[in-house]
Amino acid sequence: RLLAGQPCLLEELWLPLDRFAPLAEGDPAAWDDLLYPLFARQCGVHVHRAVDQIGFGVLTAPQAAHLRLQASHPCVVVERSAYDLAGRCVEWRTTRGDAHAFHYSVTIT
Repeated sequence: RLLAGQPCLLEELWLPLDRFAPLAEGDPAAWDDLLYPLFARQCGVHVHRAVDQIGFGVLTAPQAAHLRLQASHPCVVVERSAYDLAGRCVEWRTTRGDAHAFHYSVTIT
């Protein structure tokens, strides 16, 4: 993911091929910025809920290169599991970004 043309997040996604086969034939560079509307439109998969686990680590050399940071730079790590309307896990995602730029906000009602 880019912010003002600069890489700010590195995301790795795992999607079940049987549910997301239409995406395997396309170019990921052409995907929308928001993936869940794309999943619904292209694959008929509607994400109903997601669970995020937030932690911290350090970037490996390849990860750091993608983010234009130094190897072993502190990073936030967000591991997400997303579920469809039937409760099936349809996405596993790991997102990494610069820990120094990390902000977290939550509203509990």
